[in-house]
Amino acid sequence: MKKALQIILEDKDVIELMCILLDDDTDGALAFLKQHFKGKARDLLEGG
Repeated sequence: MKKALQIILEDKDVIELMCILLDDDTDGALAFLKQHFKGKARDLLEGG
């Protein structure tokens, strides 16, 4: 079953994400995911 996950980002977060992608910053990417998806993936798996 497919599930959707949405996040709302402020402009500064979009800029941070673009910098991570442009720099291939794996540490920054992990930190970004932990900050913005904390709990959301778990909630989705538990029935959200």
